Amino acid sequence: MLAHHGNWVLIEQLYLTADQRQSHLPEETKQKDFMLRVKGFLLDEECAIGSVCTIRTKTGRIIEGKLLDIFVAFDHSFGDYVQETEYIEPSVKAIFDGGLNE
Repeated sequence: MLAHHGNWVLIEQLYLTADQRQSHLPEETKQKDFMLRVKGFLLDEECAIGSVCTIRTKTGRIIEGKLLDIFVAFDHSFGDYVQETEYIEPSVKAIFDGGLNE
């Protein structure tokens, strides 16, 4: 898939090699490279996923990296439904509204 100039994209860039990382990190963590992922608008005319490209972030930074995705969406959530919140919410509201009757 090709991204075109101005598309909203996600790139990845090597930020620190494993030997540049802090020594106080857990062993498993400090053995891995630290990769930076950044979203922005593609400045190149076109770029294929996996190729190196240049972007401009919303704050105006110009960054070069490997193209990972095109038209990136925000896909985070607050997790699965937790049934206990049905019972906790009224209790918390009661406390803030003047306390629970004990």
